[in-house]
Amino acid sequence: MTDRISVRDVAAAAGVAMSSVSRVLNDSGYASEAVRQRVLKAVAKLGYEPDFTARHLRTGRSKTIGYLLPTIANPAPAAHLGEVERLLQAAGFSLLVGSSQRPARDRELVTFFENRRLEGIIASPSFEYPAAADCPFHKTALPVVVVERDLGDAFDSVLMNHAGGVRQAMDYLLSLGHRRVALLVSGANLAPGREKLRGYQEALAAAGLPFDPDLVFMPESWLASSRVFTAGMLQLPAPPTALIALGTQMLSGALHVIRATGREVPRDFSMIGIGTTETLELMYPPMSALRYDYHRSAEVAVQLMLDRIEGTAGPQGRRVILEWDLTVGGTCAPPPRQSKNP
Repeated sequence: MTDRISVRDVAAAAGVAMSSVSRVLNDSGYASEAVRQRVLKAVAKLGYEPDFTARHLRTGRSKTIGYLLPTIANPAPAAHLGEVERLLQAAGFSLLVGSSQRPARDRELVTFFENRRLEGIIASPSFEYPAAADCPFHKTALPVVVVERDLGDAFDSVLMNHAGGVRQAMDYLLSLGHRRVALLVSGANLAPGREKLRGYQEALAAAGLPFDPDLVFMPESWLASSRVFTAGMLQLPAPPTALIALGTQMLSGALHVIRATGREVPRDFSMIGIGTTETLELMYPPMSALRYDYHRSAEVAVQLMLDRIEGTAGPQGRRVILEWDLTVGGTCAPPPRQSKNP
């Protein structure tokens, strides 16, 4: 077995003192740019990997953040995770990831992060904990930044303006003349789903249109198929002429059924997707979409966490609300004349 590359080896290869290597790698104390470059080149050449256990014993810091999310199978949280990791690495931190679908697992992961002496937790749990006493994030001394969940004002949080985003999409479809618009989103049990529904209902009310629950599909999971619902919805006496749908599974399932009935998008039916640029760019024609700016959300979440770690944040939880970007593509048009709009 090859001996582990040490700080001493890096110092010898770079022609500098071990203390200089330590200052560069730990980003502590002064090191000239020339020394810094020599150390980094030696690290790359030798394939040096820091001993995080030793560093923690020496400095009392793990330089590691925990990230808790429901699943990495959903493209939006997965994209957010990747961007958070990139930003934390640039700040000198590592990321430890855990996925959870139930409260008991949330508690296990919080304990796991604590036992590993992590410095904070970025969390997007699958449960919102109406009672603070049941919330494992209330019981940890680690800084917590909550993403896309409403866990109250005790935590720093980063949220999207879901109601405002859906309101934008609805206003656009209504301006084209649509009066029967379906909404397909997951999770009435979580804030993003509830807020999307609120924006949808507010847009209808502002336009003087009734709310029809037969046009709303809100399963608990974003993985739920929308095919059966869409097929039934299109058989209504007054079927919808447009829909707004969460990306991937729901959107593609609805699109498949719509096309199977002989309807063409956007000639016979209009669609607006919700998701990341990468997933929606796979659609043809180019999807009109509410685009999730996971770059900005990750940037804010990481900065909130670094503020907590560095002690520059106040005692109160901070809430940052980001806006959706409505991008008009090729999937929206005025409704067909023969449609039965009330």
